[in-house]
Amino acid sequence: MNKLKVILMLSFFSIVTLNAQNLGITYKVTVNANDAILSTSTNYDLILNGNKSAYYNNNDSLKQFKYQSFIGERKKIGELTRVKLSDNHYAYVKQDFYYKDYEKDTLIYNELIVSKKTFVGEKINLIDWEIKPKTDTIILNQRCLKAIGEFRGRTYEAYFSPSLSQRGGPWKFDGLPGVILSVKSQDDYFIIEPIKIVKNSKSQNIVFNVYNDKKSISWNVFKKRFKEKLIRQLKKLKSLSEDGEKGSIEVTDRIEDLGIGKLSF
Repeated sequence: MNKLKVILMLSFFSIVTLNAQNLGITYKVTVNANDAILSTSTNYDLILNGNKSAYYNNNDSLKQFKYQSFIGERKKIGELTRVKLSDNHYAYVKQDFYYKDYEKDTLIYNELIVSKKTFVGEKINLIDWEIKPKTDTIILNQRCLKAIGEFRGRTYEAYFSPSLSQRGGPWKFDGLPGVILSVKSQDDYFIIEPIKIVKNSKSQNIVFNVYNDKKSISWNVFKKRFKEKLIRQLKKLKSLSEDGEKGSIEVTDRIEDLGIGKLSF
């Protein structure tokens, strides 16, 4: 066997071994909302196991809200908890779960249309990244490279580690030649920072598709239904208003731009 074949076989073996390993990463996820009272900070776990991954928050704890002293009335609505943060601010707390199947190029997660839980399916590689040369940095003792990408209204800086895994990342972030350890939007609205990395833990079981019996919709259908819900709310608001009064609804505090804009009457 010549030298070239040996190198190729060793490289192939290394990649197969790397992809076969399971990997667990705990992240601190911060949302610095435009309305500060809606800002949150909570922990999420990512498990990469074979051709599948799961990314989820540990619970639906109310401790995620930045201003704890403002939390008032709370009400359980099915799997959700509605929290009153002020006279004009309510938030719905739920457990998030993002499931990725790399063989099928499928991402499935749960979303809210106001207070209604729904399931959305997308492709995994949603972002066209630009890898920046000569941007090495060390994160949790891992050598990382930097990439820049635009996604639904924001520009993100991500750091990824090719040595830990050939793919993967938190939330909808993926598509780089390494696992994404850190992501930050340039406006600091959305920040994901790693806290802990665990390799080949026995507690990291096989990742299951918890949405196997759920019917999912596309991102475009989700946006359409979200807008239709807002229009119905606006019509209700108009029916309760006096003649000549004006009103509007505008979605401003979301990580992703829904492309809806301001709705008025």
